[in-house]
Amino acid sequence: MIPPLPPLQVERTIALKRGDTLAGALAGAGFSRAQIAALVASHPAAKQPIGAATQLNLSYTESTPRNIATASLAYRPTPTLALQLNLDESSATAQATNKPLRQTQGIAVGVIADSLYEDATQAGLPANLVNNFMNIFAWDIDYTRDIHPGDQFKVMFEETVNDLGQRVKTGKILAAQFKVGKETRSAFLFNGEYLNEKGESKRKLLLRTPLEFSRISSNFGLRRHPVLGYSKMHRGTDFAAPTGTPVKASGNGVITFLGAKGPSGNLIRIKHNATYSTAYAHLNGFKRGLRAGSKVTQGQIIGYVGTTGRSTGPHLHYEVLVNGQQVDAMNTKLPTGNPLSRSQLAQFKNFVNQAQTAWNKAASQNQLASR
Repeated sequence: MIPPLPPLQVERTIALKRGDTLAGALAGAGFSRAQIAALVASHPAAKQPIGAATQLNLSYTESTPRNIATASLAYRPTPTLALQLNLDESSATAQATNKPLRQTQGIAVGVIADSLYEDATQAGLPANLVNNFMNIFAWDIDYTRDIHPGDQFKVMFEETVNDLGQRVKTGKILAAQFKVGKETRSAFLFNGEYLNEKGESKRKLLLRTPLEFSRISSNFGLRRHPVLGYSKMHRGTDFAAPTGTPVKASGNGVITFLGAKGPSGNLIRIKHNATYSTAYAHLNGFKRGLRAGSKVTQGQIIGYVGTTGRSTGPHLHYEVLVNGQQVDAMNTKLPTGNPLSRSQLAQFKNFVNQAQTAWNKAASQNQLASR
């Protein structure tokens, strides 16, 4: 008589993706319906979809092939909760442990190869912070023409991680640097405001461009008019963009005109202070609720790209006026906020050095990893 085979001990690791379920993983591993039901019912978290990618570590005995007798499994249903489940035939128990979180700084260092979004997220910048990063430099950079392959970016941001170092959530961008061509632009969050490396406010009176994801179709200066057919001074900058693209107020101010204006089509004029004002022409429409006299804030949507008035296609005609005279919006030096006080400069410089040290360390690690 052939003696029965001894129980077989099996050790397995199963990769779980966000949205997977414990029941699905156990079914694929060969557990019976009754065993799966017992394990899932052993703790409320075991019933929920997986909150983040994790591993399911299984250890079980088979009394006969594909007949599981006892089992022990451990995994993270969420980044902050560890579950240890034990099965004896069809009875299951659970032990849950809450894992601590800690605040730290995330670092993303990279080079533009394809697009800022793709390259930044690949370098470790959370997708939800890419637009924040872009907005920090909105006063310095025209993203429609200034960014090229080879440009370098560095970011330090708040993040919360669990005991395994997994990111649970992110916070503010603490420091950022963008080397565009030969120029390096920096921003450091200090006392609730982004400052450059000299301790001067990054916030300028006006944004460099009043809309995103467009291209300049006509610069400021003398040109052959596309409708009139003769050379005429173009006293603004034209941004080609699809009809309906949101147009933002370049700065805080008061709307002095909103309506139809001859060749300009639907037009908005904003007075920012005694010196500066802006105009936005050929709009498809205006943001509901705005009128002459309305106060607007920098970055607020005021209208939408169109082709009203004397226009050959959808675009925004944008003007910056200084003391009532149009100037080249793309090349005019704009005033900034107040510089950092002398008493705070030493503390600020210390923070700048910390950020630079962290970026240099990350860049060195990236170089070693690429070898």
